[in-house]
Amino acid sequence: MNQFVKSWAAGLALVACGNGVAVADEASLDAPKPGELFQYTRAVVMEYPHIAQSMSSSKHDGFGGPSSRAIAHHMASRTSEEARQDARDMMDVQQIDSRTWFIVMPWVNVTVMETDEGLLLLDTGYAPAGPVLIDVLKELSDKPLHTIIFTHHHLDHAYGAWAFQQAGMTPRIIASDAFLTEMGLDVQLADFANARMNNQDPRDIPRTMAEMVAPTETFTGTKTLVMGGETFVLHTARGETEDHVWIHAPERNIVVSGDFHQPFLPNAGNGKRRQRHIDEWAQALRAMAATKPDTLLPMHGPAIQGADLVQEKLDTVASAFESIVAQVTEGLNAGLSQDAIIHSVELPPELKDHPDLDPYYNTVTDLAKMVVRQYTGWWDGVPSHWQAPRTRTIALAVIEAAGGIDAFLQKTQALMASDIATASQFADWAVEAYPENRAVLDLSMDVYAKRIVPGTPLNEISVYLGHMAKLKWRMARLDQ
Repeated sequence: MNQFVKSWAAGLALVACGNGVAVADEASLDAPKPGELFQYTRAVVMEYPHIAQSMSSSKHDGFGGPSSRAIAHHMASRTSEEARQDARDMMDVQQIDSRTWFIVMPWVNVTVMETDEGLLLLDTGYAPAGPVLIDVLKELSDKPLHTIIFTHHHLDHAYGAWAFQQAGMTPRIIASDAFLTEMGLDVQLADFANARMNNQDPRDIPRTMAEMVAPTETFTGTKTLVMGGETFVLHTARGETEDHVWIHAPERNIVVSGDFHQPFLPNAGNGKRRQRHIDEWAQALRAMAATKPDTLLPMHGPAIQGADLVQEKLDTVASAFESIVAQVTEGLNAGLSQDAIIHSVELPPELKDHPDLDPYYNTVTDLAKMVVRQYTGWWDGVPSHWQAPRTRTIALAVIEAAGGIDAFLQKTQALMASDIATASQFADWAVEAYPENRAVLDLSMDVYAKRIVPGTPLNEISVYLGHMAKLKWRMARLDQ
């Protein structure tokens, strides 16, 4: 077996779970526990090694930094020695100026700024990084940690703070007013938001806010922080999250952009997460550009240095977002169907195939869907969908019209070679209608295994992989 696949699978530690009971009805089929889903994801990757290879095929693997599968699936773990060691071994500390350091880790970065009053830490990384950062700060400076600023609540940005608290440190911690609400939702939806949608080991996931490190102060709009006689200007702006913050250090001519800038088409169309605000995201990028920084330090991807290059990078993403928003707005006002709008949106000619807009994680179509979701209600514009029957009811009717399940599976099989997207829809209907039919489950596995190829956006792969894990779970139930 490919060594990379072994390493990737090892990162998905087996979760102990009972045998459960025999499948009794449709509802029980649709309810694998997060631990079971995590376990069967490992099984799928072992059986289909091309999935891990496809996930790592892009130059962006690691989100612009090195890649660690141990970290990828244990970002909330305070005990994973493998994840902690990877954070230590793969960390690259880059000096930006005499008192600024850019720390590149697998999947995410943090920034450290030394002032006469103490250290300013911008984000704390994921949970395994916390203890490692404590050691690094001691190596960089003899000054104490004075202030932490959270750019947002996501587990790869704010979960490392526990280590500082456990070490007895009491820094000032600043975040957006929306930080606690957003983190609270992730805790409230622990098994959904972080375990299932973020593909994390459910044993690591915090279940109460008491387990989290809360900010000592919050703000909305603009906040000027004076530290050691130096000014830092903090800005809130909705973008990837409701609680996003970016930071301007005017004396250093540096902007720390959080997740507003990424080294590929930004994660603005993530259908597994809460609403992204692409219009306001573009406005934030324009505001950063207006400060005319010489250096841009993103939390994903390399440091960007040189005033002209920084302006070009910010303008490229802002222009792409503004174009997508404008096209969706025009389509809605023209009365076009949402389906037509979503599939017609494209980047302007000068931005097509731009390297900074590589669809590594999501696509332009995904971003268009996110704008549509923001600007409309839950109704997708299809009249029958206002009071639609259950998907299973539709699936049974379609399969019956096709001549029964055997004929339907044959048609699905034939479509795999010419139209894998439609074959996937057919496979989904078959599973909805006949969730205990082994031939249905086998064919659906084949369809989604075929759909994952190098170049498939990472977020899309994660959706298909999660579905395959669920199918594998169903197969195991049938075998029992």
